[in-house]
Amino acid sequence: MARTTQNRLQSTRLAHDLSQSELATAAGINPRMLQYYEQGVKEISGAKLATLLKICLALNCKLEDILPDGETAELLRRYTMEQAG
Repeated sequence: MARTTQNRLQSTRLAHDLSQSELATAAGINPRMLQYYEQGVKEISGAKLATLLKICLALNCKLEDILPDGETAELLRRYTMEQAG
């Protein structure tokens, strides 16, 4: 699973031609945490929602683009729909 996380987050970052430092600065997160997520030392699925959204906003991408599975994104979609409903 860590490899999938690395591939998604790192691939999305590289597709935007950003270094880890540049993305961390743009997202307002600690560069070490971004490195941990890409290397699989820390599971990005366990990151705070605010951290995930900061990364997505900085990359102009969807949660699905950086998460190893769609569970978190699907739960957020369901939550948003219920709150709007």
